[in-house]
Amino acid sequence: MKIAIGGIFTESNQFSLNPITVSEFKRGGIFCGNEFYQASVPSIRGCIEGLNEENAEIIPLLYASASPGGEISLDTFEELYSDLMARLRQNMNLEGLILNMHGAAVLEDGSHLDSAMLERIREELCKIPIFITVDLHAYITENLVRSCDAILAWNTYPHRDMFDIGKKAAKLLSRTIRGEIKPKMVFSGVNVITSAINASTDGAGPFAKLMAEQLKAEADQDDILSTSLFLCQPYLDQPNMMSGSLVISNNDLDKAQRLSYEFAEKYWNKRAEFLSETKSAIQVLDSLKSEEYDHHVLVEASDCCGGGAIGDSVHTIRQLMRLNSDQKSLSIVVDPKAIDQLSDKNIGAIVKLEIGHQADTKWGNPIGDNFEIIDKSAGLFTYQGGIWGGETGDMGLSCLVKKSENYILINSKPTYEWAGEQYHAMNLDLNNYKYILVKNPMNYKNLKLTGRTKYHRIDESGPTPINVERLPFTKIKEFFPKNLEERMIIRQYF
Repeated sequence: MKIAIGGIFTESNQFSLNPITVSEFKRGGIFCGNEFYQASVPSIRGCIEGLNEENAEIIPLLYASASPGGEISLDTFEELYSDLMARLRQNMNLEGLILNMHGAAVLEDGSHLDSAMLERIREELCKIPIFITVDLHAYITENLVRSCDAILAWNTYPHRDMFDIGKKAAKLLSRTIRGEIKPKMVFSGVNVITSAINASTDGAGPFAKLMAEQLKAEADQDDILSTSLFLCQPYLDQPNMMSGSLVISNNDLDKAQRLSYEFAEKYWNKRAEFLSETKSAIQVLDSLKSEEYDHHVLVEASDCCGGGAIGDSVHTIRQLMRLNSDQKSLSIVVDPKAIDQLSDKNIGAIVKLEIGHQADTKWGNPIGDNFEIIDKSAGLFTYQGGIWGGETGDMGLSCLVKKSENYILINSKPTYEWAGEQYHAMNLDLNNYKYILVKNPMNYKNLKLTGRTKYHRIDESGPTPINVERLPFTKIKEFFPKNLEERMIIRQYF
């Protein structure tokens, strides 16, 4: 069997002024041809191991990944897509193709990258099976379902099973090519669009319960090849955005329809459990004065780089400075303009500086004050797990500055948060700080803190709010929770 693998992987936020260009993909990693075998990308490694076990001949095309951001420039997409297709056209006697995608990427013309790319590839490869792996926050469209033979989503959040899903896709594709199975795929979507704050697959939350029940249904039925549960990326503005269930059966479309519909309906019935009570930064910090904990982790989820924000909010930092505590705080912010002012200054210098809201200005105002430069770094680190586990992260030239007991790490580039790697790159021990600011709504649980720790969800003005219904959507109108009494709408694609 001759099987090709590739992909263009990133995630978009259409409410963020953080365009994704080819430079972001170069920073994230572009692997071509035999470079695949040096990549640490878990989904790629899983595909390679699975195909090797099936004795397939692997044709590595192009895999490009970028940290989440806004919309992708058309020039960037065409450059990457043309390279991938040029390599594919040199191997037109393929028997199968696996693409490792995200599923929630949008081009600057508003079109869905994943659907557009698969439609174009399907036109050229009309007869061979095409499998794709995606994030469980993918935006599943009718055209995407019709342009490929199987979609397999990761089953964990925080994301830990990319290798396993890549390997599973490789093995199912190999079985399909040999004629052992005939995949029949159905997606059933329901009009529930919420943030992922209550959508961990760990613990006993609503998403975890649905995921466990659906995976058990898959395990209990030999003719069900794969199931995926989706919480649609809520920071898109696309038609027919739906969360729901995707089921792949072995040549039994009716069964796939029934099972996916069943779990989409169960998703709707649990919709209220996905909502979360939140507080502003000032409300949270004012409530902490009488609480005795070693650490307070402040989760400003409304400015999450992992959801496509630039990461330049200072709403929480402003309130930490107002608190004027004698306890140390550690915060993070992306501000290339501030870094430009600091780049030629020496450690120990006192610099008059404005920080925050200088890249994506509509969400707030900068902080102006005098700050002491404590340390500088080139901003390189290695991810300890997650989507980019083992890969190099690049937050650009970075400076640690201080005002009283408030320490602020300023980066010049946004990066995905996994386990505090940005702080560790500056050789900072998080256990030395009472207040620690993070911005990913899920991965803060990967921080290794000793002592009594309390976590606080903060929802401020920003492009990745916990309460998504306040975003200015134009393409979707009937969805929960914008309309709390909204009727259930289920759409099926197959």
